[in-house]
Amino acid sequence: MSTTVTAAQVKVLRDRTDAPMMECRNALVEAQGDIEQAIKILKERGKTKAAKRADRETQQGLVAIRIGEGGLGGAAVLVSCETDFAAKNEKFQHLLATCLDKAWTLPEGSSDVNALLGIACDGGTVGDLVTNAVATVGENMAVKRVVRLGGVVGGYRHHDGRTCALVQVDSDSNKGSTLGPALKDIALHVVANDPIPLAVDRTGIPQEAIEAEKEIFSKRAAESGKPANLIEKMISGQVNKFLSDRALVEQPYCLDTEVTVGKMLDAAAKAAGTTAKLVRFERFQVGG
Repeated sequence: MSTTVTAAQVKVLRDRTDAPMMECRNALVEAQGDIEQAIKILKERGKTKAAKRADRETQQGLVAIRIGEGGLGGAAVLVSCETDFAAKNEKFQHLLATCLDKAWTLPEGSSDVNALLGIACDGGTVGDLVTNAVATVGENMAVKRVVRLGGVVGGYRHHDGRTCALVQVDSDSNKGSTLGPALKDIALHVVANDPIPLAVDRTGIPQEAIEAEKEIFSKRAAESGKPANLIEKMISGQVNKFLSDRALVEQPYCLDTEVTVGKMLDAAAKAAGTTAKLVRFERFQVGG
């Protein structure tokens, strides 16, 4: 015996789940008109669809950032999807905004995506919200990166929404808002600069990156045919330049290449009547 489903029932289910109209109707028929059971059916179907789409490439998406009041603390998230069109979808935008809200509740210093996905949200978790968005929009989506910083923080999000950066300094917390413009400009530098910084200073640059560059320099130097003692000096000089190029505080500041990022921050801190030391930065890029 078939169950008669009314348009009003379909509308109620659609309003509560955002699922397509025909899927709402079919779920209600299967649930014999029981709205709550139909919601469960749609959720299970959504999980199945999400699982089928999980291996699809997600090279599009958006980033979002938040800076705390007075420049105290910051958060950033990167949520990816398959197409630029899906990134403009209301469901995706809601997912991005919710992920940022929940990222703010993570412990300071955290960059744990799984912790974010496990946070309670709308009667389920953030992970469930992702699954529901995948089922509704029809594209694979994923939370690719998250970070929650404490201390005095500044940030910049590029106008296309695909790249952002946060920078954190050790400084007098009462000066956070005063340092805000300078920290935003340093975050802009992190987003825009080529080469992209690898660490705050040269001591933080990964040894494997140094060794990889050293190998390239060694091959070039050997091909030059110069004496061994000169080759060693050439390699040493190239490695030193590489470290300088990739250490954020040593890079020429993108808005005034006559000074380094470190010197620019020193000047801004002095003007604010405090000191500031860069301790961390995070750069997010869609598809990067």
